[in-house]
Amino acid sequence: MIRARFLLVVGALAAFGAGIGSSAAGAGSHAYRLHVQGHLGSGGRVLDIDVPWDSDKASSPFNFTADACDDISVCRLRRAWAKLQTMPEGQTVTVQGRSESIQASRQPGYLVLEPRRDDQDDHHSRIKIPDYIVNTILDHDGRLTDRDIERLAQDRGKITLVKVNSDQGGVTVWMNRAEENPD
Repeated sequence: MIRARFLLVVGALAAFGAGIGSSAAGAGSHAYRLHVQGHLGSGGRVLDIDVPWDSDKASSPFNFTADACDDISVCRLRRAWAKLQTMPEGQTVTVQGRSESIQASRQPGYLVLEPRRDDQDDHHSRIKIPDYIVNTILDHDGRLTDRDIERLAQDRGKITLVKVNSDQGGVTVWMNRAEENPD
């Protein structure tokens, strides 16, 4: 079950990044590329998506206000992140959603989210969001804007959006300028 959800989320991210009607042939006109790399279990890379980012045809690659993310609101995320900023790294706070609780902690450079479901024998997963992404999306009420992407690309080059790991596999999603080679 987690494998299907995992691949569905990755596919949705890739579709967001590509925008409707984007193609590799038109990549020259795109300033950024969205990369999704993943693996299942202990095997090698089984997912390697690199698509042009077309902000005119796609929405934010990281939008906590979208329907898919309605289990944790921006307000709850903001409260949890503010509380974590006052605590030593590694300590946790619980964010209660409708269908699960999420253990949130701050690790060096990351907000770490670990969903917990009491009603299912679900697999353990860990979602790591870079602190610069968390701060940026909270500054814009849950959205990562084109202007944010430009600023982050100037400051960092590669913009890591999220890293997800579980006992079923893992995925990393990032963006970079189209003319740069991915890591």
